[in-house]
Amino acid sequence: MVRAEKVVKGKPNFDSPPLIEKTPPRCPPFVDIQKPEDLIPYLEEVAKRPYNHGLHAGWDLQPGERVLLRVDNWHDPMVVEACKKVLEKFEVNYEVKEVDKGPVVRWKGHDEVEYYLSRTKELAEWMDEWEEMEKEGKYDKLLWGYGGPVLRSNNIKIQRMPFMTKELTATPAHTTPYEIIDAIDKWTWDRIRNSKEIRIQDPEGTDLTYTNHDEYYDSKREFFNPDLVEQFWEGNTDFGKTYLPGHVLGRPWLYHPKEDAEGVIAGTTNHIGPVPWIQLEVKKGKITEINEGGEFGEKLRKVKADTDHIQYPGFPDKGLFRWWEASIGTNPHVHRPREDFLKGWVNCLYERVRSGVIHIGFGTIISSSMERKAAQMGLPVGHWHVHLYFPTVTAEMVGGGTETIIKDGHLLALDDPEIRRIASKYGDPDLLLSESWIPAVPGLNMKGDYWEHYAKDPEDWVLTELNICKNYHPLFMEMVGADPKYCNNPLWTPPHLSSACSCGHHH
Repeated sequence: MVRAEKVVKGKPNFDSPPLIEKTPPRCPPFVDIQKPEDLIPYLEEVAKRPYNHGLHAGWDLQPGERVLLRVDNWHDPMVVEACKKVLEKFEVNYEVKEVDKGPVVRWKGHDEVEYYLSRTKELAEWMDEWEEMEKEGKYDKLLWGYGGPVLRSNNIKIQRMPFMTKELTATPAHTTPYEIIDAIDKWTWDRIRNSKEIRIQDPEGTDLTYTNHDEYYDSKREFFNPDLVEQFWEGNTDFGKTYLPGHVLGRPWLYHPKEDAEGVIAGTTNHIGPVPWIQLEVKKGKITEINEGGEFGEKLRKVKADTDHIQYPGFPDKGLFRWWEASIGTNPHVHRPREDFLKGWVNCLYERVRSGVIHIGFGTIISSSMERKAAQMGLPVGHWHVHLYFPTVTAEMVGGGTETIIKDGHLLALDDPEIRRIASKYGDPDLLLSESWIPAVPGLNMKGDYWEHYAKDPEDWVLTELNICKNYHPLFMEMVGADPKYCNNPLWTPPHLSSACSCGHHH
């Protein structure tokens, strides 16, 4: 008997591209880096930025500090060399720890399933290592890791080292004044924590609503509920009680017995790479069905079947597949890397922090004490993602009225008069507060058929798109109907690289 193909409701269907006028594609010029010195102006800004516990790299280097720089063989040696030069320039006492990660991996999007089953274990080992270093008192600061939580502690500060390649380093994402991105973070967080109901929609098929229960928060809705924070972030409560800079929590990273999220999550990308269109059905915060998704969907369905009967610590009921994350990126100049895309550290992890991009996460809450407890019990732990590039987020506010937080992938903090006033102290707010990168999706924000040209095999399209964008930049902009004014954005062509822009323009 031939099994009937399941009819999936809610698949996107467009007569014409709905965002072609509203959110046309955009791709930054490729900055051609020839030597370590070309990277120093970017890293110097990072070295001066204040320390934060989030995803904005801010090293806050002070003379005489004892610093450990942790890198591996997947890092571009030229970037490591530039980092050393900056550490010397800021007169810190530094050591470099080089780790062999083995051969550089060529990713497929479905590799996310195994990656996050093992990544959780690796993070737990890192945290144990950090705790030992804390006791030893040998370092003041660790420059270590790409994303995910860090320990917030008194003696040792852990800061990001997202500078894997030249392209990931040479970007205005790292030179944008911290006052601007800090204001964007706070604007976003203030609206989320003062919302009582939130709806997240995206043209690729996501439509998800949840109650932002009072019980998630303290009495002033300033921080998360201290009892829940103690339960989920034991020993790391300062970190767990509020938002992460650059990664604002669109829903609390805690579970409560009243979880009531309903709807669907759908998309074509996770943290590792593009995947065929996938849809997850959600009832009371739990993922009940996983539809389509190619090999990614098959692997997730297997993990779900293997874990549906397990009661995880801190979870409202049985099963690993619960929705807990809708994190909002806040940096307008983050972009998808083009060089060596899907090799080694160059995947879709970095782009999730571009302003207005949301990544949905489901499974165990990364690095929470509950996840570590589940791992100690020998249970499979991990979480997986779907990225939303064009979300609209609307909220019913606690004091009454509704507010739009993101519209078609554009974070409305970028239009806020006060944030524009702050930006104008540093330059042209139109350039400082405009997204440098908006992906080109056939049938959505450019000509083409969403299913035929994109959603059934997004990797094929994305690799083609990135190759043309890097090597034939003006042609690419014309092909996808992009606005060329961002091609000439001086943020992308600093004085020391005045003619390096591959846009064909010399500034």
